Amino acid sequence: DENELKAWEERITKLVPNVAQYGYFMDIKMDGFACALVYEDGQFVQAITRGDGFVGEDVTANVRTLESVPLKLRNFTDGEKFLKGRTEIRGEIVMYKQEFERLNAQRAKAGQPLFANPRNTAAGTVRQLDPKLVASRPLKFHAYDLRREAPGDVPTHSYAYQVLRKLGFLANTEATVVDSISNVKAFADKWEEKRKALPFNTDGLVVKVNDRAVYERL
Repeated sequence: DENELKAWEERITKLVPNVAQYGYFMDIKMDGFACALVYEDGQFVQAITRGDGFVGEDVTANVRTLESVPLKLRNFTDGEKFLKGRTEIRGEIVMYKQEFERLNAQRAKAGQPLFANPRNTAAGTVRQLDPKLVASRPLKFHAYDLRREAPGDVPTHSYAYQVLRKLGFLANTEATVVDSISNVKAFADKWEEKRKALPFNTDGLVVKVNDRAVYERL
């Protein structure tokens, strides 16, 4: 609630005075299956699940079949550095609500057991042993983070989203930067009902200090 948000801001202001000047980056949290994609010199080389936060599963063969995962990063003006060395893209693999309903309708017609929800379906699909089955399922990868060995390559979270789109990824267009906790609350209030119209399921909102150097320090 708003009091918890204010308490959070008070805590971080003790560490970084006037922290709001750096802006608060906000995005809708997708209820999907977390996955990290690794690119070397612009070429897709590996996909790893989040696992327990330290060790994940290698799902490269399956994720390679998703149309929303570029096998080669796009070049763009001033973007050559992202095509050199290691670039890690973090995101969520989701199944849109409409596609989930269509898939369950097909299964019901075929007399097969129905899937419980889009998130579990996405997770179970990515872990399948057969890449052809994965390719046949309507999964989408939505990126939400961009990691480079040189932190200065990505100065803010909002810049990361701009770059992600230019590299060829889906990144939520609802994400925004606000300048106060009251505007964070306003964003949350706006999406409380509006989120139901989104194509994917959600399970919250993400709020971060937009400046990544300050964010890492905190």
